[in-house]
Amino acid sequence: MRHRAAAAAALTLLIAAIARAEPDVSRGDEGLLPADEIVPGWKRAEPARVYAGPELYELIDGGAEIFFEHGFARVTVQKYALGADEIVVDLYAMRDAAAALGIYLGRCGDETPAPGLDLRHTAGRHELLAAQGRFYVVVENLSGRAERAADLVAFARALAPRLPVAEPVPVLDLLPKSGRVPGSERLIRGPLALESFIQLGEGDILQLGGQVTAAAASYQGPAGRFTLVVVPYADSSTARRAFAHVQAHLDREIRPLSRTASRLVFRDYSGTYGEVLLDEARIELRLGLAERP
Repeated sequence: MRHRAAAAAALTLLIAAIARAEPDVSRGDEGLLPADEIVPGWKRAEPARVYAGPELYELIDGGAEIFFEHGFARVTVQKYALGADEIVVDLYAMRDAAAALGIYLGRCGDETPAPGLDLRHTAGRHELLAAQGRFYVVVENLSGRAERAADLVAFARALAPRLPVAEPVPVLDLLPKSGRVPGSERLIRGPLALESFIQLGEGDILQLGGQVTAAAASYQGPAGRFTLVVVPYADSSTARRAFAHVQAHLDREIRPLSRTASRLVFRDYSGTYGEVLLDEARIELRLGLAERP
């Protein structure tokens, strides 16, 4: 409960920061959405709806917090109809490309791309998820009928050229390629995303503040699979402060085994090992190790 309370307080500050940084969050992105008959037969069933800032809680029950942690501005929701069938397009405007990709990577699972669709996506019968530039996209087949799966791809194909061009997310390049499990890459900007790997400590234990973006992935090593998290800070002094914060606020269920000025080795509540390494302006975490490092 202490962890959740601290995370909630941090999210409140993030939402306020979004409102200050982007005063036009209530203005939607309807102009980017496909018009009537762009996908043959499909027409808008009702006016678009815009959910800005904390209004996202009205649209997403129980999952909005991770959007705020990555950097959410607004979502424009448009429903289309063809006979009795309906498709909904949710167009999420995020703070930047890392925010959009971070949400996508956390939700896409094993990607199943559709041939000829030129944007990062995964397509299924019930929904299509995509990310390009600062936008994260959900196209949902409300009827669930298999014959409408192709229409999900058609909507995404119509939307793709309207979105900003794809942008690289450089932090992913910090993840070594050797041994990396394909499709395991994730982005972290706060405690909620980190908790999917480990409950390292209370609140924003890595001192990311919604501004620093960390990259994570699974790796196959000689002793089995483990997780690597790479956190690049603005400078070495910021990294040192963050490392000291981890040392001082480690979760009480984690047992430190050795400590130095630049390395912490521990055993966690699952019985596996981990280490936190300080390297100049970077912190690296290795988690879920079967053997003590």
